[in-house]
Amino acid sequence: MTGLLLVTVSVVLVVETTSKRLRREAANPPDIDAMVVAFLGPDVERVIHLRTMHLAPEELLVALIIAVSRSSSGEEIAAIIDAAETRDRAAVPIATLMYLEPNIYSSGGTHG
Repeated sequence: MTGLLLVTVSVVLVVETTSKRLRREAANPPDIDAMVVAFLGPDVERVIHLRTMHLAPEELLVALIIAVSRSSSGEEIAAIIDAAETRDRAAVPIATLMYLEPNIYSSGGTHG
């Protein structure tokens, strides 16, 4: 009986440790939607590109390109990025590591 219990626990542990969040997969759709909404703000015109990857069950890497105004200065862009990161971390607390690239959106499919 003890052997059966150990085998069962082992199988459960194998399944849990190979779950999708430990295999570097993307965030779930509700978290992605929440991030897009959070990144949009008074100075972020749109999210051009967004990629996510779980580094651990409660640790999410976020890489994205956001559209900012052509007239924004470097100092303004830094403040825009800081504010966007703060909004995103409030919406999705497991988004612990972020890489944001500001760009100018062009509807022709090319950037700036």
